[in-house]
Amino acid sequence: MTVMSGSIDRLVGMAVLASAAVSMDMEVEIFLQLWGVYAFKKDVIKKNMNLSEFNELGEKVASRLKELNIPPWYEMLKQAKETGKVKIYACSTATSIWNASKEDLELVDEIIGAGEWVEKMSNAKINLFI
Repeated sequence: MTVMSGSIDRLVGMAVLASAAVSMDMEVEIFLQLWGVYAFKKDVIKKNMNLSEFNELGEKVASRLKELNIPPWYEMLKQAKETGKVKIYACSTATSIWNASKEDLELVDEIIGAGEWVEKMSNAKINLFI
């Protein structure tokens, strides 16, 4: 999965898809680009309430997710990493834009360039862009 977005609605979708793939014993590789990298920053990950659409509904969405006992996207992703084969890569250009190192990011295994990601995608059976 290539994750360009940093909005929680899309990150929840990404985490659900990653969890589903892990439950089907699939390997998952995630490449974070610009806003995706920003959303994984340690000082942002738990505070981010931005939606891609209907931003005024952010609190309502968060409240409803809590009512349904749906964990935050980063907890779902952490659990997927603990139970299956999930690797998360951050784009080297995006990390430079945010002046971030691997230590500044949550759940990220490695920082790689776009060319390396394209090579990995060329061998994948499924490619998703979020």
